[in-house]
Amino acid sequence: MKDRILGAIILLAILIGSLILGKIAFSIAMLVVAILGYKELFEIKFSHEKNNIAVMKLIGYINLVLMCLNDFLFKLDIELVTTIAILSITIPIILYNNSEKYNINDAFFLLGCVLFLGYSFRTIIYTARMDFYQCILIFLIAFTTDTYAYIGGNLIGKHKLTDISPKKTIEGTIIGTIMGTIIGSVYFNLAIGGHDLWNIVAICLMLTIFSEIGDLVFSSIKRYFNKKDYSNIIIGHGGILDRFDSVIFVALGLSLIINLL
Repeated sequence: MKDRILGAIILLAILIGSLILGKIAFSIAMLVVAILGYKELFEIKFSHEKNNIAVMKLIGYINLVLMCLNDFLFKLDIELVTTIAILSITIPIILYNNSEKYNINDAFFLLGCVLFLGYSFRTIIYTARMDFYQCILIFLIAFTTDTYAYIGGNLIGKHKLTDISPKKTIEGTIIGTIMGTIIGSVYFNLAIGGHDLWNIVAICLMLTIFSEIGDLVFSSIKRYFNKKDYSNIIIGHGGILDRFDSVIFVALGLSLIINLL
């Protein structure tokens, strides 16, 4: 528990510090997180095989820079950035010309990682540029829901939620959802506003559900590759994707809700 609290304090200090320093600093911080997340996904698949495709890891990094910092540095259409990613990751199939070294399954896995993480963190960066307070809402709901689900599960959790995440309990999930909704709604009403209370509660409730879904989606990836954690980069939490799984889905969920309203 102490390691988990220490890891959370360090992570929050970095996030808050980058937000205080400004949008460019925060965007760079999110790019670093995206790159570390991509590295974790890359190594979770290729750690024990085909380690001769390090050049593809580099190509993935370059595409993440294009996607995450495009609005600041390049001003390219998102369609063009996506096309560059597709071509640069699939064309090497014929250059390798060896399915043992690099094949279509490898290419689609890496392409999915780049597009998924690139678009998700681009969404977080874009949200911060458009509305600083909405960006804080993303992290507040993700971290609150996850923290209270963890605490609730440890204190009163008795019924397993799913085999995807054996330690996740129904009781913990309910507590995380309730506390995430309450704390998120209070913040939303005070800092953002623009909606009546029931709409705010409904929005925050949906975001807590997205948070829980994100946790399960990334847990299912770990289970598929028979891994406990994505890495050990964050003290007490595991890898970047062990901590940002919920953040990613809350960001995507908020973007969906905003565009539907």
